[in-house]
Amino acid sequence: MGALLFTSALALLVVGAPIVVALGLSSLVFMFANDIKTVVVIQKLFAGIDSAALLAVPFFILAGDLMNRGGIAKRIVNMAKIMVGNIHGGMGVVAIIASMFFAAISGSAIATAAAIGSVMTAGMLRAGYSRGFSATVIAASSPIGIIIPPSIAFIIYAVLAKVSVADLYKVGLPAGFIVGAALVIPTVLIAKKRNYKARQDLIESGDIVLEGNVEAMEESQLKGMKYVVDSLWALGTPVIIVGGVFAGIFTPTESAVIAVVYSIFIGIYVYKEMKWKDLPNIFYASALSTAAIMIIMASAALFTWVMVYVKIPQTILSSVLALTDNKYLILLALNVVVLIAGMFMESASIQYILVPIALPLALTLGVDPVHFGIMLATNLAIGMMTPPFGITLFTSARVFDVGIQDITRETLPFLIALIAALLIITFIPQSVMWIV
Repeated sequence: MGALLFTSALALLVVGAPIVVALGLSSLVFMFANDIKTVVVIQKLFAGIDSAALLAVPFFILAGDLMNRGGIAKRIVNMAKIMVGNIHGGMGVVAIIASMFFAAISGSAIATAAAIGSVMTAGMLRAGYSRGFSATVIAASSPIGIIIPPSIAFIIYAVLAKVSVADLYKVGLPAGFIVGAALVIPTVLIAKKRNYKARQDLIESGDIVLEGNVEAMEESQLKGMKYVVDSLWALGTPVIIVGGVFAGIFTPTESAVIAVVYSIFIGIYVYKEMKWKDLPNIFYASALSTAAIMIIMASAALFTWVMVYVKIPQTILSSVLALTDNKYLILLALNVVVLIAGMFMESASIQYILVPIALPLALTLGVDPVHFGIMLATNLAIGMMTPPFGITLFTSARVFDVGIQDITRETLPFLIALIAALLIITFIPQSVMWIV
């Protein structure tokens, strides 16, 4: 019976049907074939998104859009420039650090790619970086948005696995730093090999002067201090959001609402790059993004219910354990499956489909569900920048006005670095779990 479900879903994907159509229609085909009452469809579609925790999703999407329009992303990039200094590949490292900071605000990989990519484009191109390499750095670093808290992926996983969002947030911090550090390595090595200029964008703009002119150097230092002070308002956002959840002051959903209010205040009254009249358009764009995510989650929930109905998770669990009970081989296999799924599917769909199958298997092996959650999130992050359908690849290509083929040619070193980080997180649990 399961063959009909997966065959129909795969056939729809092959002919180019959207993921929501493939999941929903294949579920309907199976239900008609097995005389299951179709009233179940409506029940399961609503049940899939009927969770108070999921209220955080639209608010974090809105917060990301507000921060991008309100000038917060630009201040974060300025702060990252000061932190990095004068090194080869400095602009690429700035993009990675800025993505990490923005990830701690927006919770969204796509929002991070759009915001940081838009701000970094001119500087990276002035520094001599190719468009393909620049776009790839952004595509590879922006998925940190679903690893570093607050993360929409964590919220979805917490609902499915019934684990603490706060615990997921905690392990997300060291995991994000591991992934960020891994990405710095190929960025610096490639920049040295290609002789990309160090801080050339700041030199040309006069923000940093390398000559011995004392007055010019003093002026540069004053600008640097101005950047630091200016960015404090932006950096206050993750402190409020994540710190409030860790301290138990408010829930993740409440933190998302606070992020929205804070972003409006900063954008309108502090940085003054946004006006009240801009809000309706921002709200509308955020609503469209939320609707797209929610309808995918609803159809994926229906697909998951059908899988459970025909006992696919139980069958896979018993089949895998019959082949081997080696914990490390099974974890490696799970990672490979999720990585392959990430090449073709949206992250929320992957979670709804694979968590009911993979989590019981992981628990049988003695894997902590929180540890499994951060493994899954890291896998999903890699999938977002993996050809052929990585969503941040397409976002970066649009921002940098470059062909997807040019980005694809540059991805291999970054994929190797990301997979190395994934293996560390998977097989050295204490690298992330020490904080829980």
